[in-house]
Amino acid sequence: MFIRERTLSYGKVKLVLKHNKYFVESSHPETLQVLLKDKVIREARVHSQITDNSIKAATFTTSKAPVKGSLVIAGTKEPEKKKDELPHGKGASGDADLFTSVVGVDADEVDEDDDNVHAFEIDDGKIDDVKKRCNELEYPMLEEYDFRNDTINANLDIDLKPSTVIRPYQETSLSKMFGNGRARSGIIVLPCGAGKTLVGITAACTIKKSCLVLCTSSVSVMQWRQQFIQWSNITDRQIAVFTADQKEKFAGESGIVVSTYSMVANTHNRSHEAKKMMDFLTSREWGFILLDEVHVVPAAMFRRVVTTIKAHSKLGLTGEYSLFLSGPPAQIFIPNFLATLVREDDKIADLNYMIGPKLYEANWMDLAAKGHIANVQVKQINVIEYGKVLNIIVG
Repeated sequence: MFIRERTLSYGKVKLVLKHNKYFVESSHPETLQVLLKDKVIREARVHSQITDNSIKAATFTTSKAPVKGSLVIAGTKEPEKKKDELPHGKGASGDADLFTSVVGVDADEVDEDDDNVHAFEIDDGKIDDVKKRCNELEYPMLEEYDFRNDTINANLDIDLKPSTVIRPYQETSLSKMFGNGRARSGIIVLPCGAGKTLVGITAACTIKKSCLVLCTSSVSVMQWRQQFIQWSNITDRQIAVFTADQKEKFAGESGIVVSTYSMVANTHNRSHEAKKMMDFLTSREWGFILLDEVHVVPAAMFRRVVTTIKAHSKLGLTGEYSLFLSGPPAQIFIPNFLATLVREDDKIADLNYMIGPKLYEANWMDLAAKGHIANVQVKQINVIEYGKVLNIIVG
């Protein structure tokens, strides 16, 4: 009963970017009415000129809900049998076949109770406040991008190379992102060495729209660029770099830009070329923004980035190391490739409304057991510090 009550409002409110404007959307008009009773959300609303004088038009805009359907993730093949055609006895637990490459399965969809969706526009400068307020009101906003029906933003000619093969757990993580035929914003947590970069590239190849990749350093920028070229058929002219040393634009109407958080979030004086590049980034809609190492980016910088760039869908990736402390005597367990969504500034909650919920988290022990990542080797070292003996267990 508790779980049912706490999740009753989940999935009813979505943030949608259309024609460079942000809308709060829901198939439940009464839910939007509840939200507009809140002062923060009401003051963030943009009142557009009304041509229809009906009461309904004066309240919300109404349109047909996006058509759902099956979607094949890049680098995978459509299975011969659908979920409901599986042989008798194939249970949901422990059956890898249930995580198919075709998304849009009923179990992973957010139900729509109406054929129409209702929406109102909000000020793009107040998006952060609105998302945070919706969380506090227990109406968390989901960001979904119906990229297959986006005729405004140019398609990007990108796909994985035929030789590129994604692993089952990578496919599973992507099925959580594309679970209802749209691109759902959120965070994927994979252990170090488990191929989170390839997950991000595969997502970009599935959406096939302009993509912005943000990293923590210029070294990571060049690594991401090299990985895109290695695993996909993207050309040099379609992928550009924006760092202190290089300020490039891609050729054509769509492409990929790889940059750092600090370059985009910088509030100090910029060079003429850097200003031109920022104008290029902020004046367009991005189909997809890839956010690398989301657990280490300072909260203030992260907030500036996600509110400056207009992106239809966001994917945060992380694969950090974790420390587990216990005692006495203190035992510090450091597994080399354990990934957990942990931030030193205790701002995990901020990621939920700035990016989205955690979509998938891999179990590092399972991956090690199946040979996808290296096995843990544990060694115990006794260290004397300030007259005390600490047992440090290093993986």
